[in-house]
Amino acid sequence: MSVIFLSLLPILAVFHLVMWFGFTCTLFRPETGDLKRLGYLVGLEDCKAKLQAEEPPNPVEKINPGGTTGPEQFHAVIFGDSFAASLTKAYRAQSGQTARVIGLNWEEGNGVAQIESSLTDGWYHAHGVKTIVVERTEYAWLDTFAEEGEPPAARALFLNEDGASSATPTFYPKAQRWTFANNGNYKVLFCNIAYLFSPTAFKLSNTGVVPLKKKFFNCSYGSKLLFYRGDAEGALTDRNQPRLEQALTHLKELSGLCHQQGMKFYLIIPPVKSYLYYDWVDHPFYPDSKLLETLQARATGFGYVDLKQLFHQKLADGYQDLYYPDDSHWNYPTAQMAANELLRVENTP
Repeated sequence: MSVIFLSLLPILAVFHLVMWFGFTCTLFRPETGDLKRLGYLVGLEDCKAKLQAEEPPNPVEKINPGGTTGPEQFHAVIFGDSFAASLTKAYRAQSGQTARVIGLNWEEGNGVAQIESSLTDGWYHAHGVKTIVVERTEYAWLDTFAEEGEPPAARALFLNEDGASSATPTFYPKAQRWTFANNGNYKVLFCNIAYLFSPTAFKLSNTGVVPLKKKFFNCSYGSKLLFYRGDAEGALTDRNQPRLEQALTHLKELSGLCHQQGMKFYLIIPPVKSYLYYDWVDHPFYPDSKLLETLQARATGFGYVDLKQLFHQKLADGYQDLYYPDDSHWNYPTAQMAANELLRVENTP
């Protein structure tokens, strides 16, 4: 019997490979803050290009607060990374005000100190800055604010005048479609075969796939939620509770420093997909996180702008394509919702 079973293994392997290549399309996404390639097992249809076409093509200007940029005036500056470009475009379009992005080397572990150091030399007042926004994803927020770190020794951590700096990571590029043939990462083969049998992929991949109770994405796999497992690192857990308290202390300090100089300060945290859609996940294999609910209760007075309730209500009303179906990022219409909420708070006395 065992000999017969072993003789069937090559046939079964070929069968699954044919099923894999014939009826699925393998996508690889380099997730924000992670250099690993993620294997997504999804349908042949991909609506991402159509969604990306809704975003204005004009680039977002990056500035260097340590340079001599002339007399140009900016109403708002946004410290951010992967979501900052779309948020800035939407903010400018919705408000009619000038806004620029400032890139930081978040990997240094002293993001708060970098921002504070740029507030002490009068550069913002010289350029008429009225509003400062920090955008950090839910899982990266604790890394940014829990460890204040030492102030940078020089402005080298900021972008140079030409927008290029080896010390500053570039903004997250929109991932292009990859194939197994040109990727060369053979671990992905086993990850995707695992998806044929389990939505949890036996923890072989950094990608999570779970079924949804209703369709939230306008594509053939619209009733599946694909998300990055690393988001769980920022969840509100007992392990992260001390870091949360430290982060809230630094947030209050940074907010107070901005207000002392006559500027408004806001913290924007794009909700991660795995928790935003949690109420509609069919039998989730992971626990929910209440980090954003906690920030709404405890950090609104320090400039936190809640987006989770707004987005959750949009989903409850049946809104589709709030985020890209096979990517951890929101699309441009959602960035417009975020900008509108930011402006609403900014213009509320």
